[in-house]
Amino acid sequence: RHCKSKVAQSPFHFLCVCQAMLRPPAYPSSYQPSSARGRNASAGMRGRQQRLGPSGSTPRSQNLSQDRSQTGSDSVWLGSGFFIQIERCAGIGEQVVSVRFDEDKYIKHAEHVRNALLNHFEGQLNVEIVEVPTLYACEVRVMPSHLHPRLGEYCISDAARAAGAKTLHSKVLTKKWPKVESVIDEIKEFCKIPIRITLLSADIKEEDQNTKVPPHRNAPRNVNSAVNTSVTDGVASKPKVNEAPNPGPVRAATLFCEHRGSQISELHTDAAGQILTVLHPGKFRLICGEDSNCDRLFPSEIAIPARFSPLEITIMATMKKKCIFYVVDHLNKPFPNFPLCFVSKEPSPHLPVLVSTKANGKARCRLSLGKHVATYNAPEGLLPEAWLVATLRQEVEVQDQEASEIQYFQIRVRRLRFSVEVVLRTRFEDPVVLCDFAVRNGVGHVIERGSSSSNGLARCEVPAGTFQIKLEPGGHLPFLASSFEVHVNDDGTYSPAEWVVATKTVNATIHLITPDGLPAVGCAFTLSPKFGGDGRPTRGQEVALVSDEDGRAQTSLVLLEPYIFRVKTCKVAEYMPQEFVFMSDKHFFTTVVARSVFGLIPEERVVFLIDCSGSMAAYLGDVKAALNQALLEQFHGTTRLFDIMKYTGKTAAFRDRLVESSSACIEDAMRFTEYIEAGGQSAVVNGLAQAFRMTDIEAIYLVTDGKCELGEDVLNHIRTMHFSSAARPRVNTIGINLPPERLTYRHLNAIANSLHGCFRAVCLEKEPPPVLGQILSSSNRHPGLEEAAGLYPTTDEEAGSSCDSAGEPIAGEYR
Repeated sequence: RHCKSKVAQSPFHFLCVCQAMLRPPAYPSSYQPSSARGRNASAGMRGRQQRLGPSGSTPRSQNLSQDRSQTGSDSVWLGSGFFIQIERCAGIGEQVVSVRFDEDKYIKHAEHVRNALLNHFEGQLNVEIVEVPTLYACEVRVMPSHLHPRLGEYCISDAARAAGAKTLHSKVLTKKWPKVESVIDEIKEFCKIPIRITLLSADIKEEDQNTKVPPHRNAPRNVNSAVNTSVTDGVASKPKVNEAPNPGPVRAATLFCEHRGSQISELHTDAAGQILTVLHPGKFRLICGEDSNCDRLFPSEIAIPARFSPLEITIMATMKKKCIFYVVDHLNKPFPNFPLCFVSKEPSPHLPVLVSTKANGKARCRLSLGKHVATYNAPEGLLPEAWLVATLRQEVEVQDQEASEIQYFQIRVRRLRFSVEVVLRTRFEDPVVLCDFAVRNGVGHVIERGSSSSNGLARCEVPAGTFQIKLEPGGHLPFLASSFEVHVNDDGTYSPAEWVVATKTVNATIHLITPDGLPAVGCAFTLSPKFGGDGRPTRGQEVALVSDEDGRAQTSLVLLEPYIFRVKTCKVAEYMPQEFVFMSDKHFFTTVVARSVFGLIPEERVVFLIDCSGSMAAYLGDVKAALNQALLEQFHGTTRLFDIMKYTGKTAAFRDRLVESSSACIEDAMRFTEYIEAGGQSAVVNGLAQAFRMTDIEAIYLVTDGKCELGEDVLNHIRTMHFSSAARPRVNTIGINLPPERLTYRHLNAIANSLHGCFRAVCLEKEPPPVLGQILSSSNRHPGLEEAAGLYPTTDEEAGSSCDSAGEPIAGEYR
């Protein structure tokens, strides 16, 4: 009969398989065989079927996955112990005639897996080898403890799966030998046992957890001197738990859990001093974290049994003691920033403790009980002849006191070099930052090099004597090279403690831009030094400058000295008047000047068309103030005619005709603008249509934020209305807070160009638009614009140090 099994691909193999199936196997009475290779050889075998492989078209891997998923209900495992059962074929060597079958190989593989599991789980997980008569069987399963072979009959194959066993590997289905690493990983994943670890300490009283009374300031202190004495190495004894009736929980402690020498997890205690985690069977070592206040743990090793039940573990910890070290030199002066290293003389799993003293010569740390050796923690690679102090090796002994008590120690060192700190500053108290310097001795040899800090301190460590400090600023720094002498006395005092550094005079380029990032062309301004050569305020030496077509102007400046930037007030100005004081350390810097809303109005008959939609509410007040200022400065007392219109969904006008610029009319117009409020939609077409109906106007000034429909159809409609109007006035558009070169910006510009007008972009909002935010950083507030904001209808736009429209860096050196 033809057999589709891979083991029966030849007549010889087919006879071997049939011979094995026809002979009655010696099964236990409770075992019903279900795993074998091949199909039924004849119809007479139906009474005791024995399949040697999957039948039909079901894949072997699918059978294995189904076998692994059928592990029974949770009630089988809950609260139950478990063991590993290895089923290997045995007793069928004489029944099977096959060159592929070697029973010794199955014995070796089963023993290898068993020994590897016992070794990895350190004897906490029992492993049993069960001999089964199933051909090619080498199965690894997790079995409940009540199915252990020593309790009665064997439970294998289908009976084991029906009883809830977890199959980790099946050679019958996979045709592969079990890999130890894969089996161990599956055991760890399946056999997770919930653990609750409670960490307590006799040094922490439970009643003192919430109330901590600091010791009295004048209470006597027990000062332990660090002396060189011989000690006998010892190991700290286990804490006496019985002496602490109410040990307290150790909160926020870090423990490292190791298994077989490798770290597997990092554990942290909660507010109750507990740790909730899951572990597999085995022995684990708990180690205190280096940043933890715990010193030693008892016990430091825990054994996790093979049982699916929560495990409660209580661990007692000894706490490191609080210590304060006061480091003084041979002159009885505190030694600031002195690096100390403490190494325990007793066996300890902790690393050396490294601390550094503060400005008062004190250092705080926690040390374990016992004796420690304090040494000078010299920088790596520093030769002994360059050390700050003589060789230091002193012993300190941390005693077993209350955890709340602080132990004080004094460490004396002998200085070989003294710390010299010279404050480097400019004439106007600006720190000399990141300036390289070299320290030379009396014969001109460089004994130390350094760089000044961010607050202008030049630090060096030199012995007693006279030395020369030479400043070597780079070409990009604003400081001039100079040198001065420092005399260090035997008692560590030195002079001078401060030195004034001169700065460079350069030809600087000032780049003026508007808040929308465009060059401020033709901006007239003045620069004058705030102080004279004697340091007193001065009003002379004022230089008048005008920006070119790129918005740039050049002048001679002394770096890091204050100058007054002033845009003077005039009757009709293109730019807002402003004044601020700045300092710069660059040859090129950028500043922002605010463009006025209307600028110069040359026409004689004008209509002001104001957008009063809801989006204009943020800056309508500035628009009204600018309109009132234009009426007062450019219309009052002249023969000009004007009218004011506002539009939302509807249009309203100050008058139905142009009015003269008399005091009464201007006063009424200002009263009209006072009651203008924002709200509604923006119907710019309706507003322009109403303005085009007036027959004797020369220009229309349209003020809007552009938050309305301005597509090509709208532009064509506006052009048609303009062509149909009798006056055909110029339409000057004023866009508020428009992102440069965006769609609305281009549409308003197109309206002005096609209707013979001019487009004017102004910024009246505190925060810049999204695109403007890429040009002007908001990190540094422009002081000149802040002053102008309180007097005029202008903006307090912020100027930063990103880049302008030409890609130039914007200076952030304004003081």
